[in-house]
Amino acid sequence: MNTVLILVCGLPGSGKSFFAKHLSEKIQAAYFNSDLLRKELFPKGRTYSEQEKQLVYDTMLAHTSVNIEKGKTVVIDATFYKNKLRTPFYKLATQKHIPLYIFYIEADQQLIKTRTSVARPDSEADYTVYLKLKELFEPIEQPYKTLVSQQNNIEALLSEALTYISNEQKRN
Repeated sequence: MNTVLILVCGLPGSGKSFFAKHLSEKIQAAYFNSDLLRKELFPKGRTYSEQEKQLVYDTMLAHTSVNIEKGKTVVIDATFYKNKLRTPFYKLATQKHIPLYIFYIEADQQLIKTRTSVARPDSEADYTVYLKLKELFEPIEQPYKTLVSQQNNIEALLSEALTYISNEQKRN
């Protein structure tokens, strides 16, 4: 696969991180996760302020740029709930003349409630955070593919994603 930029977005508990990690491993891409980066940048506690969020996204963008310069495909894993957080990544793909693929991961609300009710190793977002971000999530203004996460369907999601990328590459 030539160098591409893949954004994986969705609400907490949707399964986006599980999908993004598996996708990055399958295609041997660099992988950046907003939750892991937040822990690295703010080890003493996180406030989730707008400034903190912006720094996380700016750092992911910088890491993405460096890896694209090296010819690596990059998978970015974050909620991307606001257009202003997505736009710099769109611009980077355009500036570097590489394809951009966006996957929006969703899941049944009951499944999300179940997933966010237990402690997860990397995310602190619970069901309340999910509900808040669901209201704030701005429509994605670029072409994207929605994937529906269920229990134990990662192989089907990966297959669907790779088929989408392949078809898009043939079209362009």
